[in-house]
Amino acid sequence: MKLRHIKGGTYAIENENACAGFSDSASSGLYVFADGRCLLIDSGANPAQAQGILALMEASGWSVYAIFNTHAHADHCGGNRFIQEKSSCRIYASAIEAAFINHPVLTPYTMFSACPPKLLTGKFFMPQASRVSHIILPGKLQVNRKRFTIFDLAGHSPGHLGIMTPDQVLFAGDSLISREILDANPFLYLADSGQQLESLARLKDARCDQLYLAHGGLMEDIAGVMKANETIFQTMVDNIKAMIAVPRSREAIIQEIAAWHGLQVNRNHYFRLGNSIAAFLSFLCNRGQAKFYMEGNLLLYQVQDKGEGRVFCKQLGPN
Repeated sequence: MKLRHIKGGTYAIENENACAGFSDSASSGLYVFADGRCLLIDSGANPAQAQGILALMEASGWSVYAIFNTHAHADHCGGNRFIQEKSSCRIYASAIEAAFINHPVLTPYTMFSACPPKLLTGKFFMPQASRVSHIILPGKLQVNRKRFTIFDLAGHSPGHLGIMTPDQVLFAGDSLISREILDANPFLYLADSGQQLESLARLKDARCDQLYLAHGGLMEDIAGVMKANETIFQTMVDNIKAMIAVPRSREAIIQEIAAWHGLQVNRNHYFRLGNSIAAFLSFLCNRGQAKFYMEGNLLLYQVQDKGEGRVFCKQLGPN
């Protein structure tokens, strides 16, 4: 973990694993006010990472004024409780994400759609609870007499927010993934595919000087990153449409998508993958490009445009 100066009062606390694409780690942002207090953007995955963040700050003579959580996934808010107990800091989040931060059991519940097995209640999915003190909306936000701009970047999670510092540095959380990580792991983990498209449009319109991603770090080619994420999104849509040219269950689709994208899936990853596939299936059904129905007590999905589906199936090979 290291401190990186970006511009003016804006810094990043970089986690080497996050820059390499590991999903259990995320880099954090930092804005240092004139009085030495700081707005911390995401708090790390666990108390150990939070302790490392505080040690870096204390070495520079800084303290935590508040935490801004981009979203409620454990690698972004897992250090909240440790830091809040140490500093009594305030915590900012959107209303939806605040519910998950205040009540972390909601994450495994939504993953499993019922009371979850113990596997899903570990720290990978379920961080310690902390207390969100300020519910925020997109627009302008004043913190310690400095003005920040908040962006609605829902898609990866339902209430995901981005924040631009007074130095025009945009911390976009997990709303975008770097090209290098997408090359190694060509897949987007989404809760709402339709919202993700809207967020991509907002990011194009954002007038930021620099862009920082929790997984990937500081981006040199912002337009290229946007294009890479759009391309992966469309590829996933096309591949799913191809697979359901012949009716398939969600379980079958998950299996084929994992094979097609070369994903190594363990039990933890399976649930994240399954939720993402569900998000794309909802996206297609809600736009009239696919349908679902019951047959032999099995829920099946089928593309509505069969001609288009057959073309993609030829690219994918036999069903």
